[in-house]
Amino acid sequence: MTDTVDDGAGGPVVVGANWYRFASGERIVNPHVMSVSFVWIVSGGGEIKVGDQRFQVDAQHVLRLPWHHHVEYRAHRRGPFHIGTLHVVPQHSFAAAVVPRVAHLPGDPLLEDAARTGDPGAFRPGLSSIHTGAARRITEYGTLAIDRLGESAFDEDYFRALGRLVLLENAAWSRSAAESAALPGSLELMMTFIRHHIAEPLTVARVAEAARCSQTTAQRLFRAHTGETMQEWIRHVRLREAGTLLRTTGLRVGEVAHLVGYPDPLYFSRAFRRAYGIAPSRFAQGTLRP
Repeated sequence: MTDTVDDGAGGPVVVGANWYRFASGERIVNPHVMSVSFVWIVSGGGEIKVGDQRFQVDAQHVLRLPWHHHVEYRAHRRGPFHIGTLHVVPQHSFAAAVVPRVAHLPGDPLLEDAARTGDPGAFRPGLSSIHTGAARRITEYGTLAIDRLGESAFDEDYFRALGRLVLLENAAWSRSAAESAALPGSLELMMTFIRHHIAEPLTVARVAEAARCSQTTAQRLFRAHTGETMQEWIRHVRLREAGTLLRTTGLRVGEVAHLVGYPDPLYFSRAFRRAYGIAPSRFAQGTLRP
């Protein structure tokens, strides 16, 4: 694929990222989004329509939207979704300063910005599970981008480097899409067991027993289909669930730690900071539009 290649005249750059919590039944239409967008569902559910394709999404999903797309978000009336979005310009001229903003409405001068280019055919709409390696890492880069954009002045070098990392993971996502579309039944059973027992101690032996397979087979399935060991996958599930609880409840950090399987709040805080680059106590909610 050519979407990760730097041709000397320009390269990818992250130009925006944010959280947005939809109201019950809320509908938002963005007619001209000049970015390749990655949308992940933090909680709740709804429908996202891009072009003539409709995607029913919930908290297990990450959606890729192509360059220069028309998108419609429609939240469920019960359990409306809370989403994160990450916006990448695939090719931005090195000769022009990057404006950290996404063009999405008629009349926006950035719609005609010759410094920003992309190929809609290179980034087809795609739905993935947040539990697959590439999609999960893109959401982690998205969370990092949201934090950096909210904490300091825009650092063009940093966000160009981040844009390149995102597109490298996008290429990995594309290569593994067929494989991740249908997970083995034993792996699905183990993933479901983990999510239902996330507050409890989880050993490889206990999880493997839930699918009636050997520990060796269990580890092989996780490595083959997620790119991670089982324990790495469990840790990421715990921390993602912690992020959701921190943003959607009034629970204290220690209470959240206990609910996601960390008996030691101090250890939890260190793990959370390593994963997200921010202390759990500062992991705030956002209200920007997608």
